[in-house]
Parts: sequence; structure tokens; C-alpha cells
Amino acid sequence: MNIKSSYALGLLLLCAVFFAARAPAQSTRLVITEGHSIGYATVADARADLESQGLTGTPGANGDVSFVAPDNGTAWTFAGKDNPAYPSAVRYVYTRSSGELHAEVTILCEASAKTCEKFHSDIRDRLAQLSRKMAGDPSAKCSVSGDTMRCGAEATQ
Repeated sequence: MNIKSSYALGLLLLCAVFFAARAPAQSTRLVITEGHSIGYATVADARADLESQGLTGTPGANGDVSFVAPDNGTAWTFAGKDNPAYPSAVRYVYTRSSGELHAEVTILCEASAKTCEKFHSDIRDRLAQLSRKMAGDPSAKCSVSGDTMRCGAEATQ
């Protein structure tokens, strides 16, 4: 599955938080953790709550929609109907502690178990690639084109 531009929004927010808050002596380490609860019973409940707060979604490929919370440290991405993982939501929460950037990623996927596992795996792989890229690893496969970041095998094509 190729990365959708709306998932890139979450990754771009990560970069913006990282580079805006980074002093020259700070670590380029990204600590990635997986959250246990997205805070909603269903994907529809999560999206409805964000919309009820007046947040506006940014459309992406395949009908995916991303939201950035007013704290600028939380981003949400909802899979569109053309995405194999529909319905699913990903919440990215970014914080900085002890000079390190932390990304907590929480996924709620209501598609089939096999599709959800691939969805989880793809997101973990992209974040791992981004982490290596931020640390200066030349083997990381991430590229940026306009407002889209791609990480993974498709970044080198």
C-alpha cells in the first residue's frame, strides 16, 4: 500500500514539531510508542467529535482526511472509503522530553484483521524510516515533494 498524502500530513507535523523545537545540541532521536486506546469506541465517534470541535479536515488521496488539533502536537488521519483499511483512524501525538522527540501513534482499525495488521505494519515501517532519516541515516528511504512526504520502498521510485 502506498503512503497516502493525508498520512504524510501526520509525518510532516512531526517534522515541523521536531525542527521548530530543535536546538543545535538537541538529539535527533525520535522515540516511537504505540498507544493503547484512541479514546473512542468507533472511528465514526472519533471523527464526529473532532468535527464537533470545529476542526476542519484536510482531504487526501482515496478520500482520506486529516485533522490537526489546536495544540499543534496532535494529528488525526481517517482512512477514506477507497482505502483498504477503511474504516480506520490514526492519532499521532508529538511531545518533546529530555531533548528527544516522542511520537505516540494510536490506531483504531475496523477493517478485517488481516487488512488492519498490514495497515499497522505500514505505519510502523514509515515511522521507523522517518526516525532513521531524522537521525541522519543515509539508508532511510524518505523523500519530500511539495506537501507530501513518502517513506518506505516507494520513496526511492
